[in-house]
Amino acid sequence: MRTFPALQSAMVVGLSLLFTAAGIAQDEKPLDQREVRRALELAEERMKDGKPAEAGGFYLRVLQDYPERGDVRLKLARIYKDFEEWENAADAYALAVEHLEDAAEQAECYEGMVLAYAKTANYPRVVEVGPKAVETNPQSADVHVSLALGLAKTGALSEAAAMARKALELAPTSAVAYSTLGEASLAEGKVDEAESAFRKALELDSSTAESQAGLADILYRKGDYQGAVDTATKAIELNSQLTRARAVRGLANNALGKPDEAYSDLAMAITVNPNDPDANLAFAQVYKAQGNLTMASTYYQKVIDLNPNSTDAYLALAEIYVSQGKLQEAGTLMSQALEKMPDNAKAHLYMGLAHEASGANDQALASFSKAAELDDALAEAHYRKGRQQRMQGQKMEALPELEKAASLEGDNPDYLTELGVGYYEAQQLDNAHGTLQKAVSLPDYQNALGWAYYGVTLKDKQQFSDAAQYFQKAVEAYPNYGLAHWGLAWSSFGQIKPGCPCTPEDEALVQTLVEHAKLAAQYGVNDPALTERSDILARGEKVK
Repeated sequence: MRTFPALQSAMVVGLSLLFTAAGIAQDEKPLDQREVRRALELAEERMKDGKPAEAGGFYLRVLQDYPERGDVRLKLARIYKDFEEWENAADAYALAVEHLEDAAEQAECYEGMVLAYAKTANYPRVVEVGPKAVETNPQSADVHVSLALGLAKTGALSEAAAMARKALELAPTSAVAYSTLGEASLAEGKVDEAESAFRKALELDSSTAESQAGLADILYRKGDYQGAVDTATKAIELNSQLTRARAVRGLANNALGKPDEAYSDLAMAITVNPNDPDANLAFAQVYKAQGNLTMASTYYQKVIDLNPNSTDAYLALAEIYVSQGKLQEAGTLMSQALEKMPDNAKAHLYMGLAHEASGANDQALASFSKAAELDDALAEAHYRKGRQQRMQGQKMEALPELEKAASLEGDNPDYLTELGVGYYEAQQLDNAHGTLQKAVSLPDYQNALGWAYYGVTLKDKQQFSDAAQYFQKAVEAYPNYGLAHWGLAWSSFGQIKPGCPCTPEDEALVQTLVEHAKLAAQYGVNDPALTERSDILARGEKVK
């Protein structure tokens, strides 16, 4: 059984003389029944004298030889609980209940377990034990609160809110119940409801550290980073072991450009409880914000291991994989995620990217379509769906999706480029020209496809000199792009007047025409008319 150093030493150091004086055997031989009775009598005396650590030493000695004594384990669990050694309390309660038959004592064990697991942020165990604790303690607001918190932290949001409201029915003035309702609402994304619940909790009891931490989290999400730091600091002053508060303060300090303070808080949070999903998630988020994607990935994966229902961790890790081109890894991750969150639009989006990368285009289109259906405001889903439809020859079906993406993010160069190409392929030439013109005019535009198709629209308008500039950009960006070579050749031909070449500039255009006509054919664009004109001019003849 695990024990913290202070309580461990208090239970053991100095007890050897007591054991000897009482005639109780040490480790060298098992206790007989007389010695057991004497040890338990002495333990009770120490409890009455206000010396629970010494009492615990006697209990531990008995359990060394008689581990099935559930009654003794229960008494030891109570001591651990009083000392707030929550991991040891949870273990002791769990072992005790296996050897107890009294219903009241069993109920106490289940209540003690769920409370202790909640205190150590072991939320999966809270959810596992919680229903039995509720069944055996139906009137315990604390049990309902702990289970509500566990449900909220593991993604069962509607169940968490219902459990928190049940706790408030049992204890209408419970600050902890309101705080837990705030947690459930925050997990559901209902920030205003969560803030109201946290503030109500603080109104009832300003010393509720968990409510201060929850309010700090909301302030951080709203962009009030200094307010988040100040509020989280209040929470830490109330409970220095509250990893949630340190995690939020770390995130806020990082957002304020104070990485050293951020790291200090997050390192402390992990030290206090290395298995706290919130603390690990905060560490991952800070590493991601700093661009350290390797460490961010490590911590996001740990969060998933600790809490397999952590939507934030799954999606953030998938986003990193996508940014790194690790689409197979993203697909594997999203396969797991979709079992737990089948209605999450981003999970379907990332799954679609993985399908697309593996060449499973029909499955990719299905995933993108599902993502767009689940979240009509998810621009990337509409873009990916429209792009996939266009690539599969569904030109008219693609346009509404691409238009939707561009309407949601009007300055996204990829969305505008794909929409412009879609318009051109659908023979909406004016729309194509205007959309592509907007795209290529964006700062730092770097898309060979857009340059080439904008060049095509200019060529169609017989603006050959301007078109040539954009085809040249496309060729420089992507030397193997047949369409760009084709367009540059035609634009060169279009600038030569009938009866010419007549000037050195014309001769240069002929040279460009011949060179890029050959490259266009080499890279898969075969145009007999272009080849004919190239051959004629290469022989020194004039444009008729």
